[in-house]
Amino acid sequence: MPYLVVSVALFGLLTAVNLLLTIGVVRRLREQTTELADLRSRAPLDPMGGGTSLPVGATVAPFEAATVDGRTVALASFGERPLIGFFSPSCTPCGERLPGFVRHAAGRPGGRDTVLAVVAGGGGDDGYVRDLDAVATVVVEPELGPVQKAFGVTGYPSFLLVRDGAIEVTDHDLAPVLERDTAVASAAG
Repeated sequence: MPYLVVSVALFGLLTAVNLLLTIGVVRRLREQTTELADLRSRAPLDPMGGGTSLPVGATVAPFEAATVDGRTVALASFGERPLIGFFSPSCTPCGERLPGFVRHAAGRPGGRDTVLAVVAGGGGDDGYVRDLDAVATVVVEPELGPVQKAFGVTGYPSFLLVRDGAIEVTDHDLAPVLERDTAVASAAG
């Protein structure tokens, strides 16, 4: 009988310790949720400045890069108002936004000569390059390569419209950039 009493008391003590630890974990998760919500609320809300590249109005630094088909390109190679997309094969949102970028680029006036797609990560990803090469001039470079440095890219995906060498629109989300591109093309056209 004394063994049974000691066992029940020990079991009760362990249950109480487990309950305290569980309450501590739940409290910490609530704090982290609050911190995460606070960080998200401080994120840029301006669709014309998504925070993953140089800000709107900034001048793009000069660059030269080799394309996957062996040509050397610079910003001037893409006309007055190029659409530019930066992708990384290790980035899940990049894969989600790739089909929309390809669809829009395919119907863009001027075709692939007005669209630059940069695949970051060195060797690139054959799927990304294959999908993009049909509708854009594709550059594969290591992360923080010369094109990314010229545009101040700090995250992926990153989408931009450039007018006369300056950033017109930039965002990590594709929709605001494409809306602006479509609106300007409609007004011009």
